[in-house]
Amino acid sequence: RGIMHIPESISSAGAILADSVEWSNINLYQTVEPAKMYGWIRDISRTKASDLAAHAGQEPHHVDSNLENVVPSREGAPVGKDFEKWIEENSSRAETLIIGGGVAGTATAFSLAERGISSTLVERASSLSPPTGSSNGDSRMYRKMYSSEFFSKMQAKALDRWADVERKTGTKLLQENGLLFYGEDTGETVEGSVLGAREVMEKLDLPHKFYATGDEIADAYPALEGCRGKPYSGVCEDTAGHIRASKACQAMADGAGDKCTVKLNSKIVSVNARGEGGKVVAVTEDGETITSDNAVVCAGAWTNRVLESADLPPLNLEIWRVQWAHYEVDDDVAAASIPQAFHFRKEQSDVDGGLYYVFPSSATESVQNGGRSYVKVGVDFPTGEALSDMGSFDYDGSQEVLELMDGWVKEHLPSVGGRIDSYCHPYTMTEDSYFVMDKLADNVAVFSGGSGRAFKFGPLLGDCMASLLTGDEAPVDLAPFSAGRAAVCTNREESRRPVIQQ
Repeated sequence: RGIMHIPESISSAGAILADSVEWSNINLYQTVEPAKMYGWIRDISRTKASDLAAHAGQEPHHVDSNLENVVPSREGAPVGKDFEKWIEENSSRAETLIIGGGVAGTATAFSLAERGISSTLVERASSLSPPTGSSNGDSRMYRKMYSSEFFSKMQAKALDRWADVERKTGTKLLQENGLLFYGEDTGETVEGSVLGAREVMEKLDLPHKFYATGDEIADAYPALEGCRGKPYSGVCEDTAGHIRASKACQAMADGAGDKCTVKLNSKIVSVNARGEGGKVVAVTEDGETITSDNAVVCAGAWTNRVLESADLPPLNLEIWRVQWAHYEVDDDVAAASIPQAFHFRKEQSDVDGGLYYVFPSSATESVQNGGRSYVKVGVDFPTGEALSDMGSFDYDGSQEVLELMDGWVKEHLPSVGGRIDSYCHPYTMTEDSYFVMDKLADNVAVFSGGSGRAFKFGPLLGDCMASLLTGDEAPVDLAPFSAGRAAVCTNREESRRPVIQQ
């Protein structure tokens, strides 16, 4: 079956190798970061196993006869003498260490590069914006249509910066296809409200259309025939659209050029923010040591794990399991009348949070198929209880939520066909739905708590994080994003805690 058994003397020699280090350099053995030892042992074991398989010609019955080709003799110095040299060879330096390869991490790398500052970006997964995180996929909305003037103005600045990314990388990332908010008067939600958005659009004199009834919405958007006769209102921003999410993260990393070194499959297991000379010293699961002048933590749902490893105060964050799926639709129907839309309705049950969205077929490039198109439908409420850690995260999501989505599609998009897949991603939420952009130590800044609304601000977030490191004026007021505010400070009595001095 192509399976080879590697003897335990090669594959499970960790204790012997560690003893060898103790014998050859007792001081190093007693003081070394455990992750470095584990990394060295895994590296030796992996190399020896690979060499043995090669000597055996990938033939299982030739393994024993080739052991002598990979097992060192008992004469000479112990193998542990090489450990110190291995540490040196697996160490690197950086001006800035960025932990996390989603939108905030790649945007920070892009912004720092524009300032001539180099960075090393480490991502625990095998790609930037991996499927296990919240920055992955074909599409994220961008819009000025907010119930908050602050975020509406922030989006305007962010759009200018997205244009800079597109221009520098030659990559088309944003597509204007309009956005409709419609539904019941739910009051304010994590995504705002129809009437709140209309008020801000009017106050800022931003172009928009208002629909006073469900019938008007159905007349304007035939695919939303389910609105007819309902007590709905709607507001549309024609200049809104979607961002090609995964492509955008890759483009920002590419735009950083040789100023950013990207290391994939690099899981940080320890961070010392008080290293010698005020440096940040981080160690990966494979034992690599990265020493930097400062660090930016953009680890999403894994933020508190990183902060804990750095002995820095955790943030009050929740992890939501948020679901979405693709539904099949005829090309002519998809192109003609299915808008990018967000539906506000009152909760129908304990499971149904009432917030649904749809992206048009132009926002589902990865699943296009000859003669057929697909729309993306999702919910903006959590599956089950919020989590505090990724240890119990279930990427399968909930069948009950999928059935709610199917029912919503049948009611509101009657021309749309069946569901072809489903996804569940982690969203890192704060109590007040504002993100965190702040310094937790003189040399450590953090972005977290994107709360399902951060992606649209992409490169502007990078500018904010860069300003925290350089001391330059931030492009927006960072006070609402303080790590010391009551909503995210884990010790409410210490709200607006001071930055840890080195």
